[in-house]
Amino acid sequence: MDIQTFEKHYFMTTKSGAYARTLADCKRVAVSNANVLLIGESGTGKDVAAQYIHALSRRSEKAFVTFNCSAYTESMLESELFGVEPGIFSDTIRRRIGKFELADHGTLFLDAIGDVSRTTQVKLLRAIETKEIERLGGNNRKLLNFRLITATSRDLPTDIVNGSFREDFFYRISTIVIRIPPLRERKEDLGDMIDFFLRKAQDENDIRIDRIEDKVLEFLTNYDYPGNIRELKNTIDRMVVLSRDHVITTEGIPILYNLKRSKRVSSYSTHEMITWKEFKRRSEREYLEWALRQTDWNISAASKQLALSTRQIFNKINEYNIEKPF
Repeated sequence: MDIQTFEKHYFMTTKSGAYARTLADCKRVAVSNANVLLIGESGTGKDVAAQYIHALSRRSEKAFVTFNCSAYTESMLESELFGVEPGIFSDTIRRRIGKFELADHGTLFLDAIGDVSRTTQVKLLRAIETKEIERLGGNNRKLLNFRLITATSRDLPTDIVNGSFREDFFYRISTIVIRIPPLRERKEDLGDMIDFFLRKAQDENDIRIDRIEDKVLEFLTNYDYPGNIRELKNTIDRMVVLSRDHVITTEGIPILYNLKRSKRVSSYSTHEMITWKEFKRRSEREYLEWALRQTDWNISAASKQLALSTRQIFNKINEYNIEKPF
């Protein structure tokens, strides 16, 4: 994908001064091999920024390897990153190449780097410093040439003070720090982004939209989007799917969003009166679905965000018959 197509596909144009500075920073660092740390709230598009840096770099024709650190246990994370030699585990029949090797001469993007344990941080630090890795169960070290980009929504300086994040590891991964602003700081782009995701949702779902009710448009333009761009896209996808006769109505606004999270919008009155017990049931189901979408159905990540055990989340998924979208 050429850079013009990339910018169009991921909506990399902006009227926002804050986001314009972010894009300018991405362009400046792309020509270097410096380690980049992307910081920002969940859903702001840190993964897209990482791909953008890679697409603008001299490594653009090589592999862009992405890995979500929060999606794996500590032991699995190490094997996924470093690779495994045959026989080290009972079910290991063939050699498995790790993400570090797959990113050789390309870019390795480690998302949710703030969720990595201190023990694993030590192992990653050594690999990042020396650019050498050794597969689990192996004896040979391999020299690699990769560009490292990491991302987190955590406050790493605070984690350093609390002792959960190593200071030496932080300085190694953060040669350049780029902040991705939340959507509420780039409201100038909101109208264009609504149009962009609306067109995309129509194409992906093969549904034509001719009109959006005024109350819905008011909601879309005034809501604060704590889930940022990911939440905006999911909200519009939902509205398109639930549209009637090619019109997006207030039925497409999820129940929880109607609890006046935006001071200027309250369309809860558009729903029927229900019992308090039924409201709690619907709200809990709605919120769990939303949380799972925000974490791309990563049960471990959702567990941390919701302060629930994975077993509790699985029980709720079964109780409410929630199905993962394809």
